[in-house]
Amino acid sequence: MKSLNIYSVSIIILSVLAACDRGPKVITAQNESSESSFVTGIFDEQETERASSTNSDFIDDLHQVKVKQTLEASRYVYLLVEEEGSEYWIATSKQPVDLGTTYFYRNRLLKTNFESKEHQRSFDTIYLVNQLVRADHGASRIIPPNNPNAHIISGQKEDIPTHAEKPVQDKGLTKISEIVQNPQDFSGKSVKIKGKCVKINPNIMKRNWIHLQDGSQDDYDLVVTSDTFVKEGQTILIEAMVILNKDFGSGYRYDILLENGKVIETYD
Repeated sequence: MKSLNIYSVSIIILSVLAACDRGPKVITAQNESSESSFVTGIFDEQETERASSTNSDFIDDLHQVKVKQTLEASRYVYLLVEEEGSEYWIATSKQPVDLGTTYFYRNRLLKTNFESKEHQRSFDTIYLVNQLVRADHGASRIIPPNNPNAHIISGQKEDIPTHAEKPVQDKGLTKISEIVQNPQDFSGKSVKIKGKCVKINPNIMKRNWIHLQDGSQDDYDLVVTSDTFVKEGQTILIEAMVILNKDFGSGYRYDILLENGKVIETYD
């Protein structure tokens, strides 16, 4: 009987130890200069994939937040954000961020006891975010016709001048102005455009989102999706399908979108 009690106690102890091993794992960051924490972008892309491996659907893992406070560092920007009534801190690569503006992000990685030496403070919890996108990412950039000096509504990080003042005149190419002014004529058709990439949002919904200008109507933010990455400021020749009224949900809506873009040629 005594040996049976000893055996029972041993089983209980082993069960408790096994239960402890199944507890949640918390990743503790060292500080903002730790190379192990920041390898590619704001953090290791492999860590991102591991953290989001159970989220196969884009919308399920999408976070919509409003920026309440910003703290800039030399390489990063720390943001106090609000999501569904709760406030918390996130960190992402340094970029212009507007207070009170709504942004989307996904694939976050939790760090605890994260130290910012530049601001001499420690964050009990903070989420590292690789890609931050404005909610008006898909909005058109239109200058009101009666007010040429009006403010341009745009999600661009910076204005990059187009490659020429004159519209592109290459034979066989379609001007952006032609598509914007007569979208129904191009719906479902493949077009070729030669223009400059003024902004790119890489690897969102497994696409690169290229903002293109060709000098014909640069007050319109034409977006082309492609598997090919293009550098900002690079002139390209691209062929893509014109799609109208495309709505991905969660703020990703486009009156005009060029999809499945194939880069035919690049110009340095």
